[in-house]
Amino acid sequence: MSNPQSTKVSRRRVLKGIGTTVAGAAATTLPLANAQAAESKVPRWGMVMDLRKCIGCRACTVACKAENNVSLGRFRTVIQEKTWGTFPNTKRVYLPLMCNHCEGNQKDKVPPCVKECPEYPGKRLTYETPDGKKIRYRGGATYKRPDGLILMDKDLCIGCGKCIDACPYGVRSFDPFVKAGKKPDKQAVDKCTMCAHLIDNGQAPACVTTCQGRARIFGDLNDPDSEVSKLVKEHNLDQNRLLLDKETDPRVYYIDPDNVLATAYQQQSEKGNLDHYVDQIP
Repeated sequence: MSNPQSTKVSRRRVLKGIGTTVAGAAATTLPLANAQAAESKVPRWGMVMDLRKCIGCRACTVACKAENNVSLGRFRTVIQEKTWGTFPNTKRVYLPLMCNHCEGNQKDKVPPCVKECPEYPGKRLTYETPDGKKIRYRGGATYKRPDGLILMDKDLCIGCGKCIDACPYGVRSFDPFVKAGKKPDKQAVDKCTMCAHLIDNGQAPACVTTCQGRARIFGDLNDPDSEVSKLVKEHNLDQNRLLLDKETDPRVYYIDPDNVLATAYQQQSEKGNLDHYVDQIP
């Protein structure tokens, strides 16, 4: 878990992160195409899933578990798989899912999982931009960092599960092997952090680094020259996000020429099922 007390990304680290993600690289750096643009304001991290390239290998799932020490039987990113048609005219599609690191609704810019956390807002934390500007924000068991990442402090978690119920995507779950910091008799909640510890070190998330087909593209949405910004604009991806009717403003976009979002995505709407976030193979 990254240290929530202070987040500092030095100029040296940002400069080190300039470049394009190379498939199969052991330590892929952040795809920041314009260092000056990246340093002029706070980054707003996002990810594009290119469904034309996803082959369902699940290297992303394995890399995520290895990098973040995800507990046995639990996942932070999964692949939903669906096959339809009649032989020999059949088709199989894959839909990668993870925490959408939502911006929140237009009114308060607070995602529902953060809003429902009893420990939010907590004490004041400090985020330092690449150009040295310090921004104060509120922490909590679940909280939103100024760069848009939705993170957790399990030491503050009380294991109530309200954030699980509040998430419309079903991407949060109780970790049976980790105790809630404030109530050790309960389980802590776990989810994707987009590998914040790697981002703070000038690297891309583990799932992006490991994707051999480059089906996952990560970068700064505030930088118009970043690959993610160009893809969002080129493919008009603002409409290609999950559950837009929930007004969560997610930061995960999909290049989806076959309309997979409408045919393969299955919302886990029953609260009793939200803590079973698993690979789904119908």
